Amino acid sequence: MLAQQSHSMRNQQGVVLLIALIILVAMTLAGIALVRSVDTTNIIAGNIAFQQAAVHSGEAGAEAAIQYIEGKFVANNPNKRLELNVNDYPNGYAAATPTAADLNPGSWDSYWATLTAQNRIKTLAADTAGNNVSYTIQRLCQAQGKPLDAPTGCISVDGLAIASGNDLGVDAAQLAPLKQYYYRITVRVDGPRNTQTYIQTIVAK
Repeated sequence: MLAQQSHSMRNQQGVVLLIALIILVAMTLAGIALVRSVDTTNIIAGNIAFQQAAVHSGEAGAEAAIQYIEGKFVANNPNKRLELNVNDYPNGYAAATPTAADLNPGSWDSYWATLTAQNRIKTLAADTAGNNVSYTIQRLCQAQGKPLDAPTGCISVDGLAIASGNDLGVDAAQLAPLKQYYYRITVRVDGPRNTQTYIQTIVAK
């Protein structure tokens, strides 16, 4: 009788060991899955942070491009504005929008590579976040030149007529509205972890 009980206890101990091993394997797999999930979450959060930093750097690049345009509108110096009628490729400015014959914008990368090869890109110094910012400005015209003197095919809009001391009375002579022309700014940001962002904006001046 005693021998039978001892044999039964040995069988029970073997079953307990098997169940314990199964539970241990299950807990190990669950732990691995949890670690992988945490790693994936951290990677996604890091990528979002890099993307946001790239967007901020892109906005700084767009602001630099706007400052370039603003710099051509110097008070009491009409000749300064005339510089926008011709190309200034070293500063990333084109007085006419490239046509399909000049560029093949099949993708952003090929489009940017073509502009870079033609030295139409202005590259800024890398910022503290490690982002490399570059931009190009294109006046939305079909050709270079002064729009009022030659048919340049520029897209324009009538702005406000503003002059110091202008009489706004009913019988006062009204000034002709100023022409404003459109400029398309495209910014590219190359950042860490192969982050790449394009930002495009259009301004009228």
